[in-house]
Amino acid sequence: MRKEKVVALLEIETFAHATEDREKVLKAIFNLIPENIRDYLKDNILYVNLQGHHGNPITLYRLKVEGDQAQEIARNIFSKMESFDSKLLISSLEDRSDKRSLYLRLDKQCAYLGLFKLLQGDDVIKIRVCFLPHIRGIEKIKQALSALGLKP
Repeated sequence: MRKEKVVALLEIETFAHATEDREKVLKAIFNLIPENIRDYLKDNILYVNLQGHHGNPITLYRLKVEGDQAQEIARNIFSKMESFDSKLLISSLEDRSDKRSLYLRLDKQCAYLGLFKLLQGDDVIKIRVCFLPHIRGIEKIKQALSALGLKP
């Protein structure tokens, strides 16, 4: 597997509703992050308390990581995706990319269990992977995903 640098920035964002266990939501986020950098990044998670439509409390969790650590997280996610999700990701790159960034929605419940599955729905962890300037366009993004361990 190539160790080419392809990721500039990675953003993770999710919500915890009043009915959710906040520790489980955090565990779902931490499962995306390789163990060797979890402790370092746990203090970088931004917590924002919000209010839902009916006055219910909602917490927004956001993590922004740059450089080598962003690439490590991306490699962790893509290398552990199941074949079905890898193929779905590749076949839907046009819809998930703006030619320089990739946007993913992962099932939050599965992430809690350590499984990284794509999901179109509300109970998700949103991920934005920004690639370095030399990675532009769908074909270059496909090559970058391969370098990050995505198995077609």
